[in-house]
Amino acid sequence: MKTDRDKFAEDLVTRTEVWPSSVETPEDIIKKDIIYSSPEGHDLELTYFTQENPEEKRPAILFIHGGSWKMGDRKQFFRQSIHLTKRFNFFAACIEYRLSDAAPFPSALEDCKTAMRWLCSVSDEHSIDTERIAVCGGSAGAHLAALTALSNGTDKYDTGPYLGYPGTVKLAVLFNGHFDLSEQLREHIQDEDMRLFFSGSPWEKPDLYGEASPILLVNEKSPPMLFLHGELDHYPYKQSIYMADRLQYFGVDAEVEIYKGKGHAWFNSGPDLQLTTERMAKFLKKHFLL
Repeated sequence: MKTDRDKFAEDLVTRTEVWPSSVETPEDIIKKDIIYSSPEGHDLELTYFTQENPEEKRPAILFIHGGSWKMGDRKQFFRQSIHLTKRFNFFAACIEYRLSDAAPFPSALEDCKTAMRWLCSVSDEHSIDTERIAVCGGSAGAHLAALTALSNGTDKYDTGPYLGYPGTVKLAVLFNGHFDLSEQLREHIQDEDMRLFFSGSPWEKPDLYGEASPILLVNEKSPPMLFLHGELDHYPYKQSIYMADRLQYFGVDAEVEIYKGKGHAWFNSGPDLQLTTERMAKFLKKHFLL
């Protein structure tokens, strides 16, 4: 049953998770759509951006869209993909994944892991340096991106194609993410969305809610992470601060930027789009030596 807070959260995401229906691709950038996986007959597409005929190995980044795990579109990160591809010769891929109405957790995470393995499977074809692969997501996409990064070294969520490839994440950039689901339950941030995502309530599936809380998975082997969050976000920015603190406790490089006066998904439009893309690029340059 939806509460007033659930309805508020749904309205917020619907209003703020907005991006252009089409984005112009520069003539010197290749854009291509492919089906990267078909779990249980559900075709999943991704769009990748690349420069023509790269002469040397270059980094890659996988983008995961937001939308409370139940909506959204891979177009959300097309503009960031084009920027990184054109300026730094990234191979950038924006994926779709099974939403909560199609399949419950861990299906979406399995899809993200499959997409990461796909990146590694085409590394020779596209001159990708598998030691410089990053993941980025916003909101629910940031939650999935964090889980993708923090499940390095385990095959628990590895299903489907490309199983011979590691798909290891070396870096993560996370916009206004959900990292501690127990805290969100305490504050009733999005109870109904989580019930749909897990196909059950926390008292029915407590272990699953814990398994999907990124903050519980941080350890000394976690990859470096950048957290970007709006100060006025309904999804509390303190979660990004806590995640960065947890990583730093284990000696992992983590940076956090809280944007004053900004709400949910503020980075999708206007000057904030350019500002946050540049901040992301700065972090990528630092770790990938661009």
